[in-house]
Amino acid sequence: MRVGIYLVLLFAACAASGQTAPSLPGTFGSGEPLPAPVVPEPGKPSTGGGAPNGPEFSGGASNDPGGDADFGEAKARFDAGDAAGARPLLEAFHDHHAQHPARPAADLMLARLALARGDAETARGLLSPLTSPPPDEGTGASARYYLGLAETRLGKFARARELLLPFLPPAGAAGPGDDSLVELRGALAEATAGVGDTPAAIELWDAYARGGHEPEKAYAREQITELGGQLSPDAALQTFHAATSRGLARALLGETAASALRGRGDSAGAADIMSDTAASRVAVGIDPSGERAPAAGDPGRLGLELALSGRFQPVGEAALRAAMLATGAPAAAGMQLVVRDAGGSPEHAADGVEDLSRGESVIGVVAAIDPRTLPPEDDGPAASGSRRGLPLLVLDSGSGKPVGSTFFLVHTASARARALAQTALRMGARDFAIIGPDTAAGKALRGAFRGDVVAGGGKVTADVSYPPGSTSFTSAVAAIKKSAPQVVLVADGADRLELIAPALAAADLWSAPWGAPRPIGAPGKPRPRNVLLLSTAADLSPRLLQSAGRYVQGTLLAPGFYAGAADSRGRSFVDAYRAAYGQDPHATEAYAYDAVNAIRTAVAAGARTRAELTDALSAGTFDGLTGALHFGPDHGRTDSTRLYVVEGDEIKTYH
Repeated sequence: MRVGIYLVLLFAACAASGQTAPSLPGTFGSGEPLPAPVVPEPGKPSTGGGAPNGPEFSGGASNDPGGDADFGEAKARFDAGDAAGARPLLEAFHDHHAQHPARPAADLMLARLALARGDAETARGLLSPLTSPPPDEGTGASARYYLGLAETRLGKFARARELLLPFLPPAGAAGPGDDSLVELRGALAEATAGVGDTPAAIELWDAYARGGHEPEKAYAREQITELGGQLSPDAALQTFHAATSRGLARALLGETAASALRGRGDSAGAADIMSDTAASRVAVGIDPSGERAPAAGDPGRLGLELALSGRFQPVGEAALRAAMLATGAPAAAGMQLVVRDAGGSPEHAADGVEDLSRGESVIGVVAAIDPRTLPPEDDGPAASGSRRGLPLLVLDSGSGKPVGSTFFLVHTASARARALAQTALRMGARDFAIIGPDTAAGKALRGAFRGDVVAGGGKVTADVSYPPGSTSFTSAVAAIKKSAPQVVLVADGADRLELIAPALAAADLWSAPWGAPRPIGAPGKPRPRNVLLLSTAADLSPRLLQSAGRYVQGTLLAPGFYAGAADSRGRSFVDAYRAAYGQDPHATEAYAYDAVNAIRTAVAAGARTRAELTDALSAGTFDGLTGALHFGPDHGRTDSTRLYVVEGDEIKTYH
């Protein structure tokens, strides 16, 4: 996963700390002055002299007063952190003042804005001309730095290292401080891992963590754990000895390094390493130095039990990214994330939750695991009951039965289908057809939809199924056409919807907004009929519009969350996610983000123990990206899911 560089765009400001002088090859440079971070700090002007927002231009007035004024206005917006306002002004300056002496400065700012929104290709196109030859030394240095960040995002790791290494402090020198080097080290760690220099990458992630906030430390811990798993015991031992004393690398590599010495019969050396590791784990905050009350939990500590390895690693990583964004929300400052890898086995997942509960004393846990793999909550005093009363928010839709203090974050597919049925009934629709896969989940979804249609006074004119994974739907669509429905539900994911909608259109059943006039049709051919198309559309993406846009106009969708919708509730989240990770979030990230914010909001409102948090989650309503979170008696979601509608070449929030 290549996302380390993007974390710093969101967490650039951090508390100063003393820096350890680098010594491992690939972790030091020549100490060139460090340019400003990609994202400018509002209120700090980008003047010369090494000010926080970078020496973009300090040349004074030119013989082009109009250009001077245009540049001044654009730069003022940029310095204020107004990316949306600065971008069009800088682009206009770029287009109309090609010979102005501030043109390189404008291009640098445009490149930084492109990096901040995840457009590395555009950034590279702007920066490359500024590096050979550079218009001046300062501009050239800044262009090389930002170009190195862009090349890292684009996977050009060797070139990125060549550009970025000179900005690291020299060997044996402390440099400007760990907090100032977070952005640079994150990029270099990614690039260094990309070229296969694992020990140097681990040391860079260690240094990255020293300057970062808690979410960055959690991410560095994930990266070091992943990279450490690629090392042999002997290589881990060498990396351990090269790592910073009392740092994150020593905290995480100790067991593997000690195993190398045990294999040589050096038990005393192994014991020394484990002692060093124990002290390092306390120093970096992984293990507590004193006792915590296990039953109450610490309101400043939130657990994440996520699959960071194994089959479900992509889900775990997505949830981790969202959780790290959520800790930047204003609801409750200072909450520390404590991460455990659920791995690929139920036993591993259960052990991780147990450790978070007893060893880390978190107040609650957000988990991407199957809740059925956990041991039951114990009401007795036995050690196995240390999970007793621990609020567990699971990225799952639940079984419909109460499960202690476990809460289920995901709207069930059946609930999403019911929301679609109720919306169509309110419009006045009465004749419904259903098409979906012949699976247990598909049957349950179609049954829930049918039940709400009938309860609302409608009727189901056709209910047809197809084998899972089908790509041809001729017979199913023919059956639907015979039933003459007003509404058709595609009870499947977005990938099937993009195949079924054109098949319906080929049978003269065209998706259209409810109440749209019926098309006249071509001479000598059957007149098309409008249908209101509905779909649960899991894994919805812009691909639906690209491949089947004309066939899904007016379609109502219930995917849980869609990043592309111009929705004020989710826009700040989507923009921050794109800036941090260079890609769009999906429903998994949105549900995880909502979970963390619900816990933070409850803590900010006064929940100081696990019992109080459980009560707050049971009774409260928490506005989120996926709805106004509210849990019923079975701790499943009872609030309405968000709906979306296709309008032209956009998918918008349906109101």
